[in-house]
Amino acid sequence: MTNNQVKQLYSKGSELMSLGKLSEALNYFREAVEADPSCMEAHIELGFLLGTLEKYDEAVKIFDHALDIEDNFPCFFGKGLAHFFLEDYEKSLEAFLDAQEIGENEDLWYYLGNLHLSYSENCEGAINCFEIALSMDENYIEAWNDCGVAYSIMENDERALESFKEALNIDANYIPAIYNMGATLADMGRYEESLEYLDIILEIEPDNFKALFYKGNVLYFMEKEEESLKYFTKALKKDKNQPDLWNYVGYIQNSLGQNHEAIESFKEAINLRPDDENNYLSLGTVHMDLGDTEKASECFKKVLEIDPENEEAQFYMEKID
Repeated sequence: MTNNQVKQLYSKGSELMSLGKLSEALNYFREAVEADPSCMEAHIELGFLLGTLEKYDEAVKIFDHALDIEDNFPCFFGKGLAHFFLEDYEKSLEAFLDAQEIGENEDLWYYLGNLHLSYSENCEGAINCFEIALSMDENYIEAWNDCGVAYSIMENDERALESFKEALNIDANYIPAIYNMGATLADMGRYEESLEYLDIILEIEPDNFKALFYKGNVLYFMEKEEESLKYFTKALKKDKNQPDLWNYVGYIQNSLGQNHEAIESFKEAINLRPDDENNYLSLGTVHMDLGDTEKASECFKKVLEIDPENEEAQFYMEKID
């Protein structure tokens, strides 16, 4: 196949990709690479398109093949992205650092920042990377949001709020920043303000699990237990595989005198996370409330198997004896 024919395949793939016909574009890029294994442009487009289609392992292979031909920034960066989404953070960092030796852009610094959060848990390093990305593109909304997340982890809530507000100045409907504003305000005890942001999300996405869950939390802290239970129940309809959620539901049911329902909720939490002592402790206290000391004792013994130093379980066991 001539160079001109290869170029036509590559160009057709680019055209189809611009039209959103990704699967068809993929076939043309594959043909171009097979026809001319040295066509760097086709390798790069194919690798990034595979990443877009979440075929990350295959994307890594394509970028590696291209890097055998020539070291270049796009291929190292694309390889780093693929490893990042595969959650292979060590290889991702290695590829990003190789890319950095050749060049940089705001996306590279953004993902390096995320690696600091995901891999090394270095919030200060993450913030530094996000700020460099923002110096290159002040409207990089994801960098503003994730910078706020890093500040939240560091318990610098005021700086976190500033970052989330910057994100919302760019796009007032950016859901991650709206949610993070609500969560941070709740952590600060500013519950009424928190609810304003969570309600914005629920107006846009009534079934948003995180917003339903967090609103339930906020209402619980505001001592509006019945209303809190309503939102936790809605959240359960979206995802029943969250042990913390079942635990919260159990607490509220117990406080409302719904002891038998609370038992079932705590059992669900235990099934999902059997090594969590708190779930057994909660279940034991409900059995105590019902006067079933035998079942309560079994729960507290389980707590002490997991954590022999648990003072609350020790207290209840002494009380039963």
